[in-house]
Amino acid sequence: MATTIKVLSLNMWGVPFASKKIKQRSEHLIEHLLASDYQIVGLQEVFTSWHAKMIQDGVKSIFGHSHWFRSGSLGSPGLVVLSRYPIIEIAFHPFALNGYPQRVAHGDWWAGKGVGLCRIDHPLSTIDFYLTHIHANYTHTGYDMYTGHRVSQMYCMAKYMARSSTSDAVIAVGDFNCVEDEVATEIFLEASGLTDSYRELHPDKINDPGYTNDTPECSWRADTSMATLCSNGTCKRIDYVFYNRSKLSCTDCQVVMGKIPGQTFSYSDHMGVSTTFVLQPENERPAMRPAKLSKSTAKSALEHIERSVKATKADTTQKLIIWTVLTLLWCGVIVVAALDLIPSVVVAVLASILSACATAVFWYLVIFSRTESSKFSEALQEMQVLARFAE
Repeated sequence: MATTIKVLSLNMWGVPFASKKIKQRSEHLIEHLLASDYQIVGLQEVFTSWHAKMIQDGVKSIFGHSHWFRSGSLGSPGLVVLSRYPIIEIAFHPFALNGYPQRVAHGDWWAGKGVGLCRIDHPLSTIDFYLTHIHANYTHTGYDMYTGHRVSQMYCMAKYMARSSTSDAVIAVGDFNCVEDEVATEIFLEASGLTDSYRELHPDKINDPGYTNDTPECSWRADTSMATLCSNGTCKRIDYVFYNRSKLSCTDCQVVMGKIPGQTFSYSDHMGVSTTFVLQPENERPAMRPAKLSKSTAKSALEHIERSVKATKADTTQKLIIWTVLTLLWCGVIVVAALDLIPSVVVAVLASILSACATAVFWYLVIFSRTESSKFSEALQEMQVLARFAE
């Protein structure tokens, strides 16, 4: 006999030192979840261990099974799964391309992002529940330097799901940081064969856009009208619940969790996505396999990757020039010191600073630039193969 499964995805906005009222908002989230009928919850941006423990401990009377993924150089990728049913297997697949370490304020590289899998033992069927947080867009006008990263990450996720899934009941949730007509979203849907639950039930993009980020319902944008937010392109739908229709059917999907009842602030700077499924009993159908891409999607993805490859080469050249200049300056300081033209203390300070900077740039070139270049080359070859055999 079929049964219903209710799922929630929410970006919790838990960035240390940057997000506001993390503890207070999390307390209200716990209260909300304890009174809810959700069976599986996927949270993003829970970057610190104390934050994850607070939520896990707070809801364990209802969600007796949970997991916080650890992967990053600092903290974690911020992914938490809460489940009323046993989690019988856990896996994490890091993305090959993950941003730049020198862009510390962006943080994606340091978080070590990827896709997490929790295999959940539901009485009717095993559920493969995937959770991710794709690289953010930090350039809201003009070309975004991370478009190639998102294309690569979304395709990487689709491939990993196809190889790791052992169930017909497949759900993938998270903050994908891609609007629905972006090439990264298109390549993910075509490569995975999954369905966008919200757009399936709300096909009118104009009158029912389903915005989840930077909306007027969010208190952090309370002084901005919907007309202004939408006209300047600030409102976005970047949070999704995707699923495989082999054994699941979607009966309801809503954008939820705006202002906290009785409070002046919201649960997060994102809205949540709540989806209700009907789950059919176990059958003998094979696990999901990737679908082939359309020629237009493959071509567009290839163009974005090629552009990122050129940008990476340009960045490497720039860093090489910087290293050369620093090295020449260091040599100049040594020459000046030999001629006793400036005090030895000044020479020591200048030489130390230049040496430290040149060494840092050198190791960036040797380790990160080479690695990044190799990964983009691999991604380019993958996209070239996809484009060659696209339908």
